[in-house]
Amino acid sequence: MKRIFILLLAMMFSFSLFAQEQESEDELDNNPPGGNIVKDNVMNNFLTSNILKISGEGKSGVLWEKIEDRQADSENIERVRLHSKDDAGSAFGRFRLNLEYINTDLNLGFKARLQWDQYNNNQNAPEWPYAFVFGNFFKDQLTLSVGKLGSSPWGTGGPEMWRELEVSRFGGMRIEYKPSFVPGNLNIGFVLNWIDDVADAGHTEDPTILNLFSESVIGASYSSKWFMIRMAYRFDSPLDAGAARSGGDGQEGTKLIYRVEEYMLNRVLPGMSVWALGEIIGIGADDKASNFFTRNWLFVQYAPPRLTAQLRFGYEVTENRSLFYVKPYFQYNFLGGLLVPSVLFGYAQDFGESKIYPGSPYSYIEVEPKLQVNFTRGAYVAFSYYYKMEYKFAVTPPEQQTQWMNLRFGISF
Repeated sequence: MKRIFILLLAMMFSFSLFAQEQESEDELDNNPPGGNIVKDNVMNNFLTSNILKISGEGKSGVLWEKIEDRQADSENIERVRLHSKDDAGSAFGRFRLNLEYINTDLNLGFKARLQWDQYNNNQNAPEWPYAFVFGNFFKDQLTLSVGKLGSSPWGTGGPEMWRELEVSRFGGMRIEYKPSFVPGNLNIGFVLNWIDDVADAGHTEDPTILNLFSESVIGASYSSKWFMIRMAYRFDSPLDAGAARSGGDGQEGTKLIYRVEEYMLNRVLPGMSVWALGEIIGIGADDKASNFFTRNWLFVQYAPPRLTAQLRFGYEVTENRSLFYVKPYFQYNFLGGLLVPSVLFGYAQDFGESKIYPGSPYSYIEVEPKLQVNFTRGAYVAFSYYYKMEYKFAVTPPEQQTQWMNLRFGISF
C-alpha cells in the first residue's frame, strides 16, 4: 500500500512537470523572443496616437438672498435656495464635462461639452453647448470643424462677458487657415451658419443660398510675443426676426466682437498686463432703438506671485442711453494659496435721454468681499457677501437694495 501511494505521488509529480514544460513550449510558440516587446510597442503606439482629454467641474452652494425697496405696497423677496454665484447657471448648480479626442496619425478628432444646470432629470435633460468633429490638414495649416460649433478661436474670452458669434443650436461648418509662412500665429477663416435669432413668423419665402451666406461669420486672430488680437464679424439676412417685428424688413443688423491683449508691459514690470474686449450689436439695423447695442471692457492688472490688483472699466451704449462702469478688484494669497481673501467694488452711472432716474448720483454701487479656502488646485469652498444699491426705472422711491450670502463649493479637474 505504501509503494502504491509513493507511485501515485511520483506520477502526479511527473504529470505536473510535463504540464509546465508543455505550457512553456506553448508560450514560446505563441510568443517568440521579443514578442512581448512588439506587443508593448503596438500598445504604446496606440496610446500615443490616440489622445483623450477629459476635464470638468461641479459647482453648487447655499444661497440666502434678500431684495427690498422703499415702496409701501411692494412685496420684498427673501429666500434660501441651493445655488452658486460662481458662474454656475441660474438653478441649483452646474455639472460640466469637457471631452476632447484626437488621433495624431490622422489628425482627426472631436470636442464636446456636456452640461447640467438643473439636476432634476424629469424637467431638464443635459445640454450639449457644443459637440463637433474636426480635422487638421496640410501640416496643421487648415482646420475644418463640423457640427454643433463652439470653442471658437475668435471669441472674446472674459471676464465680464463671453461671446462667440457661431450659432450652436443649428450647427455649422468652420474653416480656419493658419499659414506657416507668416511670422507669429495667424488664424483666418469663416463659418457657414444659420440664423442666430428666431425665425420671422411673417416670413413666407423659402431660404436661398444667398440667405445662408448672409448669416455666415468671418474671423481672424493674430498673436506674437508683443500682442494678441482676435475678432469676428457676423452678417445678417432677413430670415430672422429683429426689426421685422416693428415693420422693418427683418434686418436686425450685423455683429462684431473683439479681444486685444498686450504682452510688452510684463517685460518691464513682471505681473503687469492690459487687455480689452467688446461687442457691437445691430450694425446697420433698421430699428436702431431696438437693436443697436455695444459693450466694451478694459482691464488693467498687476499680479505678482501673491497679489492680484485689477481695475475694470466698462462702457455700454444704446440708442438713447450710455452706462459707465468702474470695478476695482483685489486678491491676496496666504499660506501658499490655501487661504485667499478678495473683494470686488463696483460703481456704475448712466447718461442720456433714457437715463433710468434723472439726477441720481449713480446707477448702482456694489461690494462683494469673499473668503476662499483651496484644498488643492481645483477644489475649494468659499463664502461671500454681496451688497448692491440700485436706482430702478419708474419706481418711487427709486432705490432698491439687494443682499445675498453664498456658501459655495467647487471642484474642477
